Amino acid sequence: MSDPVRFVIITALPRPAADVFDQARRAVSRVGRCRAALAYPPHVTLRTGALVPHECLDVFLKEIGQTVGAWDAFLIRTSGLLFTTYSEGSARKQLIGYEIQKDAPLMELNARLLRYEKWRASDRLVFQPHITLAFDDLTEEGAQSVRVWLDQDPAALPDSFQWTCDNVGVYRRVGGLWALHTEWRAGGINP
Repeated sequence: MSDPVRFVIITALPRPAADVFDQARRAVSRVGRCRAALAYPPHVTLRTGALVPHECLDVFLKEIGQTVGAWDAFLIRTSGLLFTTYSEGSARKQLIGYEIQKDAPLMELNARLLRYEKWRASDRLVFQPHITLAFDDLTEEGAQSVRVWLDQDPAALPDSFQWTCDNVGVYRRVGGLWALHTEWRAGGINP
């Protein structure tokens, strides 16, 4: 039997917000000497990922699409820079990003997605919406370098971002990058 397919469930930023964010992310990666975040499209994670057996892919996509359901596009806004840590197994890891305001439409979409429990990849159920500039391979020293850089040049990164959430996608790893597998659009006809 083959390994299950790993998916992340996200909303991707549209252009031009994605381009501006990607420039910020690349600057943080350069200063913090890290690259892991660059493997993902600019996005907000909407739910814990999924590990789906190959033979269940069609069922998963149908059920997750039904869970997403119909929704109207809504505004997503950042509310400031975030420097935090998280646990992965026994390791403490660094994360730099922008916090996302917990507006009702975003929280309702997340709640619907969390109720779909099949093939959940982890037990992380607390939703702290954010958009990641750097994580995983970001060391404590790298995070400190970013702090010093921002202290010296407070205008180095945009103060905030906002964009319209009009998509939910499941992405899977293809080579070294995460690529769109299936997408659902706000107010539209979906797969």
